[in-house]
Amino acid sequence: MKNMKIIDLTHPIRSGMMSYPGDPEIKLTEALTHEKDYCHVDLLHFGSHTGTHIDAPYHFLKDGKRISDFPVSRFIGNGIVIDLQHKKAKEAILPEDLQPLLGQLRRGDFVVLQTGWYRKFGRPEYLDHPYISGAAAQLLVDRGISIIAVDFLNVDPTRWEQWEAHPVFLSNDVLIVENLNNTLELRPEKQYDFFFAPISLQDSDGGPIRAVAAEKQTGGDDE
Repeated sequence: MKNMKIIDLTHPIRSGMMSYPGDPEIKLTEALTHEKDYCHVDLLHFGSHTGTHIDAPYHFLKDGKRISDFPVSRFIGNGIVIDLQHKKAKEAILPEDLQPLLGQLRRGDFVVLQTGWYRKFGRPEYLDHPYISGAAAQLLVDRGISIIAVDFLNVDPTRWEQWEAHPVFLSNDVLIVENLNNTLELRPEKQYDFFFAPISLQDSDGGPIRAVAAEKQTGGDDE
């Protein structure tokens, strides 16, 4: 346990950081200060899909489950990493892109798609990310995954209206994690325990998370 490799997959929340176009502006301001008050307290202003975050079904489905309908255990689980670094701007992720590693999947697993797109975070080209096709989303749903997680802004395209992946995942209670950071520190041949728990927001459609990966130990000497 003491030698377990822990990887932080979270974009820190800060004032003025990039968000989905049209989402609330992100502001962190001082409400109390050491100079004027007895302590320091920050005032936080941002939407439920700020930075690295998770989507609940209610995000797209009027009668869908809220994030508070899920026990905290639902956000912690085993998962695999699929290397998709070959995917280009605005390119669809297709079923054939996922097939090579699907044999490793067990029902209830988490799937992390590794494109390296997080390196563009904060720049205009971040909006030109790859996206998941409806057919690829359905394939993952059929394999019984619990959470899909990506290192880009949106499982659907951001530059144009095409909402296919969100409805497929969320109508099947597959939760969606977007805006992962540091995914290139993950190794697709390894197994990980992922921690994607959101802040506890009652009846919300999602929430920011502290995303963490813990590499599974296989016994013997650690690298």
